Amino acid sequence: MTSINSVIRQNSPAYFMPVSSLQGLVYAYNPTDGSNTFTDATWAAVDSQYITSINRAGAGLLKDLGKQVRSSGRVFRKIQLVVKSSCVPNTGCATTFGVAGTVSPPPKQDFLTGYIELGYEGSGPAAPVVQYGCF
Repeated sequence: MTSINSVIRQNSPAYFMPVSSLQGLVYAYNPTDGSNTFTDATWAAVDSQYITSINRAGAGLLKDLGKQVRSSGRVFRKIQLVVKSSCVPNTGCATTFGVAGTVSPPPKQDFLTGYIELGYEGSGPAAPVVQYGCF
């Protein structure tokens, strides 16, 4: 008998939805530079094609990837932006199921991933998001 579960479990909310602008509040994390630094995610910058998905209430969905980083008493949660598919059904194009972006060098923000701050035990500044839906 094996001790490994036969299904993958994720004990987290499925998605987050912005309730106001997340501009400047999505971070890329670099654990390999020795200082474990957070910088602004380039895909969430003002001039990015994805900014309209995070710059107002209900603009887009952020999938919770289940990874958490604590830094200086602050809690950051790894998310991935879910984008609308430009693929029209039955036209022969390949859908990506909401995944876009490319592999990036450190700090990692591959495929529109990043970190948002959730605060620590109810204190500290938190990204303006709410939990939404479930898997």
